[in-house]
Amino acid sequence: MAAITTLKTVKVTAKLNNGTTASGGIKTANVNLGDLNKSNFDADKAIAIISLLEPCLDKSLYAIEKTEVSSIAEE
Repeated sequence: MAAITTLKTVKVTAKLNNGTTASGGIKTANVNLGDLNKSNFDADKAIAIISLLEPCLDKSLYAIEKTEVSSIAEE
């Protein structure tokens, strides 16, 4: 039996530096771009959008994360 995966959603989150924890870890605040077009997703364009938004944010950019959600079914 083979499994089939189907991409459902693609999301991009800008993780902003929100200070440090008592142990020295970085706390983050999230800014989500929301659901993006899964068939036309372009990582370069997502970075460009976040780069354009960055001057409007009051915290500095720490990281960018892409999250994909897929369903899994038997063939």
